[in-house]
Amino acid sequence: MSTWRGRLIAVGLAAGLIGYTAATHWAMVTGRAVTLGPVLALAPVIAGLLWLAVRSPRSGWAKLAVIATGLLLAALCARRAAPSLSFLYPVPSVVVYGGLLWLFGRTLAPGREAFVTALARRVHGTLPDEITAYTRQVTWAWCLFFAGMGTASLLLFVLAPLETWSLFVNVLALPLMVLMFVVEYAYRLLRYRGYSHVSLLTAVRAFHKFGRGAASPGRGS
Repeated sequence: MSTWRGRLIAVGLAAGLIGYTAATHWAMVTGRAVTLGPVLALAPVIAGLLWLAVRSPRSGWAKLAVIATGLLLAALCARRAAPSLSFLYPVPSVVVYGGLLWLFGRTLAPGREAFVTALARRVHGTLPDEITAYTRQVTWAWCLFFAGMGTASLLLFVLAPLETWSLFVNVLALPLMVLMFVVEYAYRLLRYRGYSHVSLLTAVRAFHKFGRGAASPGRGS
């Protein structure tokens, strides 16, 4: 039952994400960004703050932020989302990529174990030195990827038509992330042929559990 429940939750989250990105892109390309853009931009921010408010024992500031943002969203709806607030459009992508960059990047500090190294250790246990070094390099690669995606989102928003920015953020971003994951996995299979690799699905599940904060990366390495 718990397995099926987990799968249903995963499917629901995936459907919600796809629906949100599709609705946002539709609003941009059909010219409805003026009335829907700021509302759609604020929605994931509110959801993230609400999740933080629920999960964190010290979340007074987050609850206040949720209330304030909710009031702003209501005001936007009442005023039909003024075009002057279009600067809110890239907020979700910047928050997501900035958060992921922080999550991975903070583990690269001296004396800390890199995020991907800690993830691999959860799956395999003891790691050879060469795998430890490689997984640290992969953590760096993901940091560069997140920084590049966030920067590209901002540059496209400022320099390109709104529809082009929306295509990148709402349609191409997730496939690019999946492509990054698959390319790294394929490269690892070819480079370390003699090493026992877990399946791609197992790696995704391990990342999901690790990302939920079951334990923070350890010291060392």
